[in-house]
Amino acid sequence: MKKIFIKTGGIAITILLALQGVCAAQAWGPERRTFEMDKPATYVTFNSITNNQSSESVGIGDERNFVRVRKAGETTFRDQVEISDADAKNGQEFEVYVFYHNNAASNYKLTAENTKVFAYFPGVISGDSTAETGAKISASNANPTSVWDEADFINKSSVGVRLRYVDNSATIYWNGGRTTAKIGEDMFTSGALIGYCAEGETNCTLDGKVPGCAEYSGYIIYKVKAEQASIYLSKMASTDGVNYYDNINAKVGDTIHYKVVAKNLGSIATTKIAIKDQLPTGLVAASDAVFKDTATSGAKKTEALSGDFFTSNGALTYQLSVGGAGWYIEYDAKITDEVFDGKTCGTSRLINTVYMDYALADGGYGTLGNQASVLVSEPCEDPVVDCTTNPDAPECQDCTTNPDAPGCQDCTTNPNLPECQEKNCKTNPEMEGCQELPSTGPLEIVMAVVVILGIGGGGYYLYRTKKTLAKVESKAKGEEIAKTEESPKETKDAAQTKDAEPKEVAKEPKAKSDK
Repeated sequence: MKKIFIKTGGIAITILLALQGVCAAQAWGPERRTFEMDKPATYVTFNSITNNQSSESVGIGDERNFVRVRKAGETTFRDQVEISDADAKNGQEFEVYVFYHNNAASNYKLTAENTKVFAYFPGVISGDSTAETGAKISASNANPTSVWDEADFINKSSVGVRLRYVDNSATIYWNGGRTTAKIGEDMFTSGALIGYCAEGETNCTLDGKVPGCAEYSGYIIYKVKAEQASIYLSKMASTDGVNYYDNINAKVGDTIHYKVVAKNLGSIATTKIAIKDQLPTGLVAASDAVFKDTATSGAKKTEALSGDFFTSNGALTYQLSVGGAGWYIEYDAKITDEVFDGKTCGTSRLINTVYMDYALADGGYGTLGNQASVLVSEPCEDPVVDCTTNPDAPECQDCTTNPDAPGCQDCTTNPNLPECQEKNCKTNPEMEGCQELPSTGPLEIVMAVVVILGIGGGGYYLYRTKKTLAKVESKAKGEEIAKTEESPKETKDAAQTKDAEPKEVAKEPKAKSDK
């Protein structure tokens, strides 16, 4: 929801505009089909051509970016323009440009019906901030029914800037700017009908009919004037009541002096001002909020505001005269020990904001806020515990600081005990040097396994080799013994054979002998 304040014929109008389908990256909408100059649309649609360089459009280029701004007197419209302090003080005028084009090809002879332009711009722009100006083009038979775009006003000054419509400045142009007509201020409310006027025509009627094709396109320029915003508000804090700052340091028990300053830097008088400053936990009002007038606003020189100043209701206060003199409010507040949320020490930052709701004589209104910060710090000192008198205290359960604490007589928990200093890792595993192990990671473990397996495998291989060799040697020895045992037998048989032969021979002679 965008809230706009504009000045129309001396009557203040508040416009509430809901923008939907926002395209954040391009600041235009809605998403729609696009075309080119040599390939236009076959139906009524507005501002969807991406390469329009015709003279009628003053070289708009991408028609979706159809709202632009410039400082009056400059030659180029842009997507944003800056407003300086000098611009606001000098009443610099700015121009807003709005382009429209029915993209339907001329041979289709399609005319947009009930075509309107609706425009808006920011009424007030806060210091060092950005606000949008924009426009919407709509037609009852268009697809989509309406298209919109935005441009930016960037306020580079430290105070607010107010923009005012320059009466009777809205003008519509055709035929490259050669034909013009005025548009009424209903452009900023319900929307103004637009149309087309042929070159040289002086009494044409804006009837909402826009034929298709670039030659029937047009643009609107209107002016706004920058002024310094009417209301200025600041808040500061002090510990001595003399030197005031936005941020200060303090401690519990200190009294903080606050000063709120308000001024009317514009030319429009205020009609109502309510102001409030709710104190955070840890701050308690130590005095009334005292109004002090520094200008001729009709108030007393010094006067206490009602107690509503410290509540959400706020206290009504005196008006701000134009000219910048203004007035200020002072009050004191004391820092309590609640600042640390029930604790007695710590660090806490107290931030309280003063708010001002105001109304202007021309119907404008707004809310301003400003804050001051107080950093409260109280060091927390750790108490010293005597473990001799209070051995059960948590601080005394460390065997290093309190070797006599329960459970500290075990060499596992307290290896520094004298009886734990035997040079024997078995009885005192916590003793220095007894816990050192090789630093082994996954790689070292794998290598160790490989080596162990290698050694085991080698040993087994050696064992099998020796066993096999023994068998071979045993077998060899057995054959030798067998040979040795067979040799005597063969000799005996040979001897027997030798002895037998003579006997046979002996018999033969005996047989030859006759009787």
